[in-house]
Amino acid sequence: MSLKDEFRKQVQQVEELTARKRKWLPGVEWLGSEGTVTTDAVQGDPEWENILRAWDLDPEEFQIVEPVLFNSWGGSDGLLNRQFKAKVVRRVHATVDIEPLIAQAMKHKPKKRTYEGTATLNVALADWQIGKNDGDGVEGTIARIIDCRDALIERAKELRKIGRQVAHLNVLWTGDSIEGCVGHYSSQTFSVELNRRDQVKVTRRLLTDALQSWSQHFETVTVAAVGGNHGEYRNGKGKMFTGVDDNDDLAIVEQVSEILGANPEAYGHVRFVIARDSLTLTIPSAGWILGITHGHLSRNGATAEVKLRQWWEKQAAGRQPIGDADVLVTGHYHHLRVADWGGCVWLQSPALDGGSDWWRATAGEVSQPGMLTFVMSEQQRITDVAVL
Repeated sequence: MSLKDEFRKQVQQVEELTARKRKWLPGVEWLGSEGTVTTDAVQGDPEWENILRAWDLDPEEFQIVEPVLFNSWGGSDGLLNRQFKAKVVRRVHATVDIEPLIAQAMKHKPKKRTYEGTATLNVALADWQIGKNDGDGVEGTIARIIDCRDALIERAKELRKIGRQVAHLNVLWTGDSIEGCVGHYSSQTFSVELNRRDQVKVTRRLLTDALQSWSQHFETVTVAAVGGNHGEYRNGKGKMFTGVDDNDDLAIVEQVSEILGANPEAYGHVRFVIARDSLTLTIPSAGWILGITHGHLSRNGATAEVKLRQWWEKQAAGRQPIGDADVLVTGHYHHLRVADWGGCVWLQSPALDGGSDWWRATAGEVSQPGMLTFVMSEQQRITDVAVL
């Protein structure tokens, strides 16, 4: 055997010995909201920034947290080899400072006045998806919600000036108020700007603030709420594993009802109707039946209208409560549509989130964000449709 062959044999033996002693497979394993990074054999202390970048993890977005485990063995050169294994998490608060945004949303003070009339102003709060980073992200969505909060008060004043006797307000909570963190699409966990708890907290405070403000400009207020798909508790395979009423969209409204309920003198004229064991809800409104659903129950058809009309017709044929709706309001599809189906007028609400990068890339379409409003009266079931 030549000296070269002898050297190669020794190198191979060292490599085999190293492989046996290296008990961890290098790489990254991600499990929902956190993961594990395992290094290859290194000498000296690990440079975690370089290690994260080697596995396509931006150190500005991810960080290593204690404890750090290691496995060590001696090399043929007499130096100590070590492998390191450590927990890695997203820097959830790195890009969004929550408290200043919440503080801005909580400035308004209640000033109750008396209003008379039989007409109802309706406002659809659809698809906020707080936590989503598309477009201008969480900060942009919160700014739009605050602007719409003030714009609704101005809209009520405009309507009264032109003779609309608007005394009652329906707040239609059609779901997808939060983005969620897992189970809706493959990159969701990596792309959200807030964890689930903070999504719920921001949304709860924004809704509380809006109702505190709006309630001072109407004689009575009804908050009607259904759950959306993003509020569901889903597993890693994208399947809901609890009941339809175990939904963050509904939990947030329930929490807000308890907050306002603690001060009945100021907010006793605000009532809450929350869907129970159902993804649809109907309420009386100005002598008509007003129905809401998120919209994800409709599945078959080339367009959103075809899907929803076929779904609603089946509900009517089956004599389900939502099938009696004179007016149907939906979210989910993130764009404005209004259609008169004869027995029912359908209003599809735009969204207030920052849009969808995926939808723009696949369909080439961009929808204007906004908040749907319309008036119902005894004389006309739908008038004065406007997006704020």
